[in-house]
Amino acid sequence: MAKGKLDFLSKDEIERIHSTSLKVLAEVGVLVYSDAVSKMLIDSGASFSEDGKRILIPENVVKSALSNAPRSITLAGRNGVPDMKLPSPNRMYVSNGGEGIYIRDLLTGTTRPTTTEDFRDFTVLIESLPQIDFLWGMVGALDQPPNLKNLIEIRTGFAYTSKHIQGGAMDAKEAIEAIRVASVFTDGVEGLAKKRVMSSVCCPISPLTFEDGLAEAQVEFAKAGVPVVAMSAAVAGLTSPVTIAGTLTQVNAENLASLVITQTAQKGAPWIYSSDSCPGDLKTGSIDYGALEANLMRAGAGQMGRHYGLPVMCAGIGLENLSLELSTVRDGLPYMMVMALVQSDLGSGFGGLDQAAGASFEQMIVDAWVWDHAREFIREFDADNGAIGFDLIKEAGVDGNFLGKRHTMTRFKKESIATSKPDAVFYGRQGRSEKGALLKKAKKEAERILREQTRPVASKDELRAMDEIVESVRRP
Repeated sequence: MAKGKLDFLSKDEIERIHSTSLKVLAEVGVLVYSDAVSKMLIDSGASFSEDGKRILIPENVVKSALSNAPRSITLAGRNGVPDMKLPSPNRMYVSNGGEGIYIRDLLTGTTRPTTTEDFRDFTVLIESLPQIDFLWGMVGALDQPPNLKNLIEIRTGFAYTSKHIQGGAMDAKEAIEAIRVASVFTDGVEGLAKKRVMSSVCCPISPLTFEDGLAEAQVEFAKAGVPVVAMSAAVAGLTSPVTIAGTLTQVNAENLASLVITQTAQKGAPWIYSSDSCPGDLKTGSIDYGALEANLMRAGAGQMGRHYGLPVMCAGIGLENLSLELSTVRDGLPYMMVMALVQSDLGSGFGGLDQAAGASFEQMIVDAWVWDHAREFIREFDADNGAIGFDLIKEAGVDGNFLGKRHTMTRFKKESIATSKPDAVFYGRQGRSEKGALLKKAKKEAERILREQTRPVASKDELRAMDEIVESVRRP
């Protein structure tokens, strides 16, 4: 079978990045601000740098972590929602973006801070959209007190979707609380390692840094069997080398260091190679997810994860503010098609705005509609002798006719996206629409879903159990 994919690095370049990453970890090391995690690493074969500030990770410790890491992971759904088995050879599982701090109505331009109700409404949309496979926290529940914010978001996610949830935690306490909530839907905390209804994003901080709370949360998730996504978010020219190759090397080193932390905490714990890195705007000092080189960074990171045979989450899927310019689904395909070709098991980004700082209900709908077509570019294609069709070419070489042949009639629907999906045809075969028409249609669809489908999917007993956990934190 043939499949569309984006290759950026050669085999020699992959090996050069790998060997340099090992040198970075052994000679430069990483900053680990948690005394407990630092001691854990030292006890497992790492060492302090001469100034005592960095943890040096030798090659044998990295190789041991790589050998212990599971090569396949199942991310579980609930209530009949299919599990996601990684690696995924013939599809990419996708999610919304996160964690925006404001909502914008793209048709009116009005903007406001996000609330728990917004988190719920986005979760309802995600549950309703078949194009979206798992949930990220789309927006922050900013109306909650800091000690409850993450817990309320996790609780709301489990209450309103049966799809797999990818959450997070800022420290060990939040991680333990999230694990308690997730265990409501498994056979206790011990059951999470068998039915992984939740995974967690635990980001290294570029360059080569692990904050105390995040590192300790990662250890808790690893011990509970919750898959950890090591989402390195380097910004080229600002927090990593300005070159793509240099950034990929640093990202790879950060991922390998994260893998060592997870495998040291719990041998064989599930872990996912990940990057959300992009170029920086050196004029303004901001990140630039829309930079033309961003997808090359994603492609290279995906290849590195594949090189190790690990599950990968490196694809950024989402049109962001481009939707303002779209009149049809077809307009968005050239942008999202490239994202789809990144070699990654998981991708995220639907619904995000302004470099993921904000979110939009209608944006999420547009992203889902465009993805419905863009994902066709990574479907499997026959490439055997029958598909090549030597006999057909030989016959048509005489009569000049392909259209009437059985080969064409039996295969054209699978081979031609525009044939099976009318929205994907070129303008010459469809009517013109004004800019913004797609957003107007999407806003109506979002309003319809939120009007008709707002009931929790969790049972009363499950809701009660989660609420008891929330109350135990609210009033310890």
